[in-house]
Amino acid sequence: MTPELMRGGVLRLYGHDLARLQRIIDPLLAAVLFWLIPTWSGSDLPAEILWPGVLLVLLFSMVFFHLGKIYQTYRQISLLTLLRRITLSWSQVITALLLLGFATKFTARFSRLEYGIWALVVWLILVCTHVGGRLLLRLHRINGGNTRTLLFWGSPESAVDFYQQLTDLPHLGLRLVAWFQPPNAALPPLPPGMPNSGGGLMELRRWLDANDVDLIFFSYVSNQDLSMQQLIQFFGDTCKPVFYIPPWSHPSMRFHVDQIGSSFCLGLWGSQESLLDRQLKRLCDLLLAGTVVICLAPALVLLGALVAFTSPGPVIFCQDRYGLDGRRFKIYKFRTMTVTECGDQPGLRQAQRDDPRITSIGRILRRWSLDELPQLFNVLTGSMSLVGPRPHAVEHNELYRKLIPGYMQRHQFKPGITGLAQVEGWRGETSDVKAMANRIEADLRYQREWSLSLDIKILIKTILKIRSGNAY
Repeated sequence: MTPELMRGGVLRLYGHDLARLQRIIDPLLAAVLFWLIPTWSGSDLPAEILWPGVLLVLLFSMVFFHLGKIYQTYRQISLLTLLRRITLSWSQVITALLLLGFATKFTARFSRLEYGIWALVVWLILVCTHVGGRLLLRLHRINGGNTRTLLFWGSPESAVDFYQQLTDLPHLGLRLVAWFQPPNAALPPLPPGMPNSGGGLMELRRWLDANDVDLIFFSYVSNQDLSMQQLIQFFGDTCKPVFYIPPWSHPSMRFHVDQIGSSFCLGLWGSQESLLDRQLKRLCDLLLAGTVVICLAPALVLLGALVAFTSPGPVIFCQDRYGLDGRRFKIYKFRTMTVTECGDQPGLRQAQRDDPRITSIGRILRRWSLDELPQLFNVLTGSMSLVGPRPHAVEHNELYRKLIPGYMQRHQFKPGITGLAQVEGWRGETSDVKAMANRIEADLRYQREWSLSLDIKILIKTILKIRSGNAY
């Protein structure tokens, strides 16, 4: 057996080939099961009806499985994301078949029960082979199989952080075997199990001459004796895959590589939402918000009357907020306080627990998020969406944009009545910068992962968690 097979196993050497094979097997499996159903059930579907269905299943499966990105590497992506992509892709296949079948009256000869069972069985097989297979692979890596060895060059602090992340994620199957550092760098305490520093670049060169490694990672540290160009030349002189870890990276960044002429560009922030996606999201906003306004019209009138009769002041509270592309707009809320402060008022305070400014009816409205209902009109006028980053007061925006990298990038999407940060628990008062940073991280992750199904999921979770202990 070759050393490569002994060290990494068949999966490491043929992983990409197995993924290509799976792209063929999955559609074929769905099509073959579709063809076998009449045989198992004893029905006598003629070939001129059955075979077009088989070919459509094969075609739609190949297209939607590819577009659904279920064959990407999931070494670092969550299995829940994979399950969601499989479910969405297979749902699109079924929807396309049904729409075409109803349009051509092709479904009249097929048993709904039998093909409903077929759809469920294929979905279960896809889940077992993709999610179950990757789960077994992760367990295999945790136990030492399918492991890739790494070499790291950078500051001792970055090496320790890199090692700890590998230790916290054993299912990745990545093992640090050696690391090296710039000259004169102070050595911090090393976590248990981490190898000692091997020295500088000269020692690294001798180590590579005598040892083998699968991957090389390096993080540039500014040094008067060592430039980035020298490091690139050094690592380019090796015969191993090399990866650069920017020491200035931030979790909110997306790192999209583009090219202008012969210059490579690294996109750090920015939305990839297409015009069609924006229009589809806008259409859903109009339909849902309009329906809710019509259904809740009596409740809106009642709540407005309660606000008016229980405390002096306007029924609707308007305040400046930052919206899409950082443009200001007026947000509408039922007034819940005895004060109506401007959004850009210096020293503007967030609502706090047992805040004396909150009225008696306002406390109930805020606890159940009913004060946000007038924002349905913001959605109808186009300044907001049902789902998106929650808009903050202008004064708070000006404060946090100076403290949190990428803060203003959240305004590349329309602000929402609810959002990913809110359903993950980051709503209400942000008592410190860390709490706001967690909210911004969720907002930017929502932008990176946006889909219509994610919006629906957030809306459902919002309804289930409409009463919150963090809202006061």
